[in-house]
Order: sequence, then C-alpha cells, then structure tokens
Amino acid sequence: MAKINRNFIFLGVAVLLGVLASLLAVHYVNTQVAKRTHTAPQQTVKVVVPVRDLAKGDTLTARDVAARDVPADFVPADAVTPSDYHAYLGQVLRAPLQHGAPIPASAVERLSDHFSNIIGRGKVAYTIQVDDTNSISGLITPGDHIDLMLLTSSNGNDRIRPLLGDVLVLATGQHAKGVRGASEDDHYSNLTLELAPEEAQRIGIARKVGALRVMLRRPGSDAPFNLKLLSKADLLRMQRRGSGSGIQFIIGGNG
Repeated sequence: MAKINRNFIFLGVAVLLGVLASLLAVHYVNTQVAKRTHTAPQQTVKVVVPVRDLAKGDTLTARDVAARDVPADFVPADAVTPSDYHAYLGQVLRAPLQHGAPIPASAVERLSDHFSNIIGRGKVAYTIQVDDTNSISGLITPGDHIDLMLLTSSNGNDRIRPLLGDVLVLATGQHAKGVRGASEDDHYSNLTLELAPEEAQRIGIARKVGALRVMLRRPGSDAPFNLKLLSKADLLRMQRRGSGSGIQFIIGGNG
C-alpha cells in the first residue's frame, strides 16, 4: 500500500481550515450587517393632506384634501385628522400648504359665525373703554396681550397698582379676529378682553374706583412683571435719591 505523504495531509487540512474560516467570516459579516441595517416597522398616523399645493388665502374644501398614512415622526402635534377635518373645511389658509404634507391646524384661519364661539372655555368677554393714549395710539390689535393697571387718587396722593396681567384682547371696536364678517375698521374706542369671571368682577369695581391704564406685551411674553403699588410720594422719594447720580458734564478748561 502506497504511503501517503504527510505534507499533502497538512496541506489538505490547512486548505479545509482556510475554507471554514472564510465561511465563518462571511457569516459573521452578514450577521452584523443584518443587525445594523434592521429597522423596526415604522409607526404611521392617518392624517389629512392636500392633494395639490395650496396658497395662503385659499379656502380649504373637501376636494382639496385626502387621508394618508404618514410616518409618526413627520406629523406635527396639531395635525388635522380624518376625525376633525370637517371643522376646517370652508376656512381660509393663513399659510401655504404643500401637496402631500400633513396639514397643521395652525395653518388654517378658523372663522366663526358667532363672536361667542371664540371665547375660551371658562372665560367671558368684557369690554373696556379706551382712548388714543390708553390704547397705545390705537396700535393694539385682536390677539395681542396686555396688562392692566389701576390709577387712583385720594387726598392728593396718586397711586398706580397692577390689576391684571397677560390678558388676551379678543376685539378692538368691532374688529374681532376669527369672526366671519367682522369689521376691519382700525378706529376704535374700546377693547373686548377674554377674562375669568372673577377678573371681570375686579375690572367692574376698578372702573368705579379709578382709571384703567393699559400696557402692551411683546408677543410670546407671558411672565409676570412683579410690579408693586407705586404712589406719588414713592416716586418723589425715588427721584430725590437718584438726583445725584446723573452724568457729569465738564465744560471748559485749559487743556
């Protein structure tokens, strides 16, 4: 019987081990690639989208929209859904809409046939008289937020104190935002405010006690100003304390 050369045996084993190592390496690489590229099924939400591009000022109709499943990550918090889209039909767009993109409720200017429909739940509308000085020269518009101060006078001592803060203006004169057919006249002599019932009570008494003064807030500013009662005497004392802290002017000299 022919004797098998040991070198051939070693060579065969080495080739076999090499092939096995290659197979193991390919299997490992494929496993790691599968792990890293595997994605869980993406959650979708059914929302209402435009079937064509819509411009600002267009009226939203049933022909303009359709329901579509959209990845949840791309859906705005206030997206219009099939369950509530009827409330937005016939309303005017305050922003353009892109074909196929979810419709945010904030892009639709919802108009009501009744002024009472725009009053917040648990709130009431209350009207106060204003003049040019007390309406920031007539520059207050519906949707602005104001603070109310109360100016009183007793025994020759005037006092001003904070009354209400961050109050929503629903209307200026007959101009009300969100009401169909409301007047667009910029001239007005009253403001209609959205208040809690107890706040309306306070203003009713305050109007008998003294004069209301209005401060207009910057948009998005809702932090309290932490103002306190200020009297005429307090103001004069503050003026006296600060009388020596002005800017010093030096005039002349030999320089």
